[in-house]
Amino acid sequence: MSKPDNKIEVSVIIPVYNVEKYLEKCVQSVLAQTFKEIEILLIDDGSTDESGKICDGYAEKYHEFIKVFHKKNEGLLATRRYGFRKSKGDYIINCDSDDKLEECMLESVKKIIDKYKYPDIIIYNFNTYDGKVKKIAYSDIFSKKHDCKIPKKAVFEEYMCGHSIVSMCGKIVKRKCIDIDLDYSKYEKLSTGEDTLQTLEFYTNADTFVYLNEPLYNYRCGSGMTAKFDKDYYFTFKKIFLEIKKKKDIWNLENFDKLFATKVLQTAGRAITQTRYNNWNSIKEQKMFLKSIKDDDLFESNCITFDISRFNYSFACLGIESFSVEWFSISGNFNLLCLVDAYSFFLLFRGEA
Repeated sequence: MSKPDNKIEVSVIIPVYNVEKYLEKCVQSVLAQTFKEIEILLIDDGSTDESGKICDGYAEKYHEFIKVFHKKNEGLLATRRYGFRKSKGDYIINCDSDDKLEECMLESVKKIIDKYKYPDIIIYNFNTYDGKVKKIAYSDIFSKKHDCKIPKKAVFEEYMCGHSIVSMCGKIVKRKCIDIDLDYSKYEKLSTGEDTLQTLEFYTNADTFVYLNEPLYNYRCGSGMTAKFDKDYYFTFKKIFLEIKKKKDIWNLENFDKLFATKVLQTAGRAITQTRYNNWNSIKEQKMFLKSIKDDDLFESNCITFDISRFNYSFACLGIESFSVEWFSISGNFNLLCLVDAYSFFLLFRGEA
């Protein structure tokens, strides 16, 4: 593998932290690309396993392509930003160190860059991957066509209402869309929501978007977000929502309030769903946690944005007889249901334990 004329069109940034089990497969998937005008930045975020040594081995063997940076542990957000500052490519791809690129990825993206005269952002599909089997996570997000231009308004709406284009790894971004020196220090220890926060920056700064309806990235699945309980999940995202809210006048969308409410209620619903995975000391403790979300000013104000219709939702849960609860139905163009766990709300609203 040789690099032509030292030209760097694409920087592939790979944050690394204690991934010795998967790192080599990740790096090999980038080295195997047929498109050669790239640099690979391995940013070691203070790994305590063999990851740092693996990075150094690759840099020694492929010095014309790979650069390694070792830094103290600061978390994923700060590590990505560090990579942006060190990169030199016209475009930037983010790749997590336990994931893999499809063999044709960079070649496919290069064709789209040329076809559409260097768009600001190309959004592509991705697979979920368990180490053996790949499944397409999303397709036909904006169109059934193989590739097409997409209006900025459509990108904002999908960003606010779904999860298909939030990931940092599902797009290639022109360097000019990244404010390299933007201060994210107050978010550096963010436990979740790093993709949502930085994607907000990219989409706001971009003018031209292309959708490539092809799965080019393989996201390694763990146990899944909803199978873990993070007590700070909703309130961490609340900080990001306040950043999104600042974009209302900049985005100039007539339906911004409804889009924003959708984002808030989806996240609250996921936070509530996660409560089933925590080992609570008592039902009362769980209810108090749920009440903290229900009484949150942002949650309450955005519930008012929608027409909340009532309908019966009956089911048996944990051996309890079927019962009816109020459920949230979001009406309007987006027709999205809040991801609210009915059992958790049943515990909350049935009265004091």
